[in-house]
Amino acid sequence: MVQMPKVATARERRQQYHENMLLGFDALAELYYAYWGEFFHLAIFRPGDDPADLTVAYQRTHERYLEAIGGPAVRRILDVACGGGALSAWLADHTTAQVVGVDLSGGQLAHARRWTAGGHRPNLRFVQHDVMQLGDLAEPPFDAAVCLDAACYLPDRRAALRGIAARLRAGGRLLLVDWCRAERPASLQQELILEPLCRYWAIADLETVAGYRRSFAAVGLRIHRLDDMSALVLPNWERGYRAALRALAEPVRLGELLRLAAGTARHGAVVIQAAKDQFQVALLAKAAAESGLLRYVSVLAERT
Repeated sequence: MVQMPKVATARERRQQYHENMLLGFDALAELYYAYWGEFFHLAIFRPGDDPADLTVAYQRTHERYLEAIGGPAVRRILDVACGGGALSAWLADHTTAQVVGVDLSGGQLAHARRWTAGGHRPNLRFVQHDVMQLGDLAEPPFDAAVCLDAACYLPDRRAALRGIAARLRAGGRLLLVDWCRAERPASLQQELILEPLCRYWAIADLETVAGYRRSFAAVGLRIHRLDDMSALVLPNWERGYRAALRALAEPVRLGELLRLAAGTARHGAVVIQAAKDQFQVALLAKAAAESGLLRYVSVLAERT
């Protein structure tokens, strides 16, 4: 079996951060859009919500996040690891803020810039920049920053938080939403679920809630609120699981998705294998979430 290059161990995944992110998101971005949709982060559902009504769920999710960082009156927003730019565009549409989306992947940013084509959203810009080097970003201070479902990929989350804090004005807010792991998984749970999940997604390891508390404090970010939203996002994992099963059961559909990945990449067989792995990881993610091993955590903090 062809494996993703140099992602076998947590140390190798951390060392090969740039290569793995460019391979994963430059090569597979269009596959993700076709399979998952424009928003790569998870939607929040309330009890009784229709899991099929993603539009309403995402609207409510984004309203919640915007309110957390200061509401429509916020003036400058940094979208950290903005990916394809859908959230950045939503923020630009629902505020008068100057919104700056930052991402390492040129492929993702090419997709993101469709949101500003033709002069649309003059208050939105995208910048190619390494999230691990935000201290070098040539921008005035921001009132708020958001980082959704992306910090888990970073090789040094504390260093990344320090860089984000450096871009915020005093009193500026950061909303970070991330996948975490249970504090003390059993060795078999780690071996059979968490480690394969991280390996397929080129994640070095998953942070814990306690680890995030320590890192936020260490970089001068005071936590206002920390929420475990795992139960509220379970319909997303079910959606991914069902979609993966349908694709695997329908060879024509699966073939179309794999051809999409191959047609937008220059990495040959490695990308095809990585694309195939995404269907297996959807099954692992559902198992991890439903067993409580995978947590979905929101942290709202302020720069002191």
